[in-house]
Amino acid sequence: MCAMKPKIYLLTTLLALVGFGSCDDVYDHMAAPPQAYEQEDAQSVDGFTIALGSGFGSAIALTEEALEENTPFEAVKVTATPQLAEGATVTFKLELSSTQNVEQVVELPSESGENAATITPRDLDEAVKSLYGKAPNARELFIRVKYYINDGTSSVMMPTPAVLGPVTVTPVGPVIEEEYYLIGNVNGWNIEDLDDYKFNHSGKDVYEDPIFTILVEMKQPESGDFNGYFKIVPKSGKEAASWDGVLGNPVDGNTELEGDLIIEKSQAMRVMEPGWVRITLNMMEYTYTIQLLGYTKDVVYMTGNAITGLPEWNNEIGAIGNGLQILFADNSSADSKYTFTAHFTGGREQKFPIKAGVWDPCWGFRDGALVLENNSPNLPGPATDGYYTLKLDLGTLTAEYIPYRGDVSVTYHSMGVIGTATAGGWDTDTDLTQVAEHIWTSNAIELTVGELKIRANDAWDVSWGATSEDNQSLPFGTGTTNNGANIAIETAGTYYIALNDLTGHYIIIPTAELP
Repeated sequence: MCAMKPKIYLLTTLLALVGFGSCDDVYDHMAAPPQAYEQEDAQSVDGFTIALGSGFGSAIALTEEALEENTPFEAVKVTATPQLAEGATVTFKLELSSTQNVEQVVELPSESGENAATITPRDLDEAVKSLYGKAPNARELFIRVKYYINDGTSSVMMPTPAVLGPVTVTPVGPVIEEEYYLIGNVNGWNIEDLDDYKFNHSGKDVYEDPIFTILVEMKQPESGDFNGYFKIVPKSGKEAASWDGVLGNPVDGNTELEGDLIIEKSQAMRVMEPGWVRITLNMMEYTYTIQLLGYTKDVVYMTGNAITGLPEWNNEIGAIGNGLQILFADNSSADSKYTFTAHFTGGREQKFPIKAGVWDPCWGFRDGALVLENNSPNLPGPATDGYYTLKLDLGTLTAEYIPYRGDVSVTYHSMGVIGTATAGGWDTDTDLTQVAEHIWTSNAIELTVGELKIRANDAWDVSWGATSEDNQSLPFGTGTTNNGANIAIETAGTYYIALNDLTGHYIIIPTAELP
């Protein structure tokens, strides 16, 4: 009978406090909605006075040293209680919120003892980052305190949590510099020759946008084996011409296309084949990704309502060549540069899918830079009507509209392909369709192995060919009307063909290769 006294006293205390108590081994009732208080260092609820602990006596700026030592400190404490049964104690469950009404919370692990709760710097750092992200900015936080009365065998949560704060905590953030540079075989490992190998960045605060990208050609040397080793030099290292702080990965010669960046004992990453490479750094996470582009340019589509005469906002596969145009390019090199010259209607917008029929992700425009993301914002077109050349550089993430000054008065009544690669040979044209002023396309032309040219008006007065027999550029190229060479087709199949008769840009690509 005597062994039951602590539990009886505990139940009596609870009944006095809340009018009704339960004593289950597992508490399964929902707590009452929390009360919000402005700048509360202590609250009196249910006969208890709960206060911020000594660890929150002032603003906390966490450091790497504090995280390494990880010494617990007092977060909350009970400074007054009603009369409790002998041996009864108060324990705590802490939650952290960015708002006083605790709409969103994360658990803050704690240890209870002597009517107080202690936390560690590491747990606090992680909780703050869960709410706000990793940027090392001072954050205002509120602590919701759920508290329990324990008698050693049972635990009962009190119905009214306390909300204390705000407290100010600055988490430990990763070091992110404003600039990064590529160094490696691509520049002879010359730390004093980095200007041409700077990663692109939006120019925003680096903790708001920690993404850095570079598009670089890693060339086959004139003699010897290809070696695509590289590391990353921060701005401070470049300015000091110092290898201190250079970033790499844990494994020398790592050929994985993604991984972690480290500074201590960093080793070089490696690209195995020559060609164009896009490297992306996420400096908030200290990770890298490598995209091997080789020497073939990707297809990028364009839709919207900016090109005069085209159907608007059509990203369906069946709209390829009409409402869904493929961007032209000067050549097929994987330099991520694209162009499109046409008549634009002022005040309209565009965006650039990378796969027909799929909107996300899609190239768009945000804060002065191209972005490839889900639900990307549209790229605004020119403000006024007129002929413009749109230039996109997906490597530098830039877009610009340049007024077109060429002669736009010359028009043609037909456009077609002709040659041994076509069904009509050199005798009969296979026609393209004019879908907008000076833009001609077809997405279903059957070609065989052979040669072709593109000509206007079923005649040879104006025709487009390759710049030379040795300079065949497929699928993207710029044709010449000055006695151009025949364009060689090496694979039979169904082709998408497009021509811009203002600039001579052409696209000749198997439809099976369209994304």
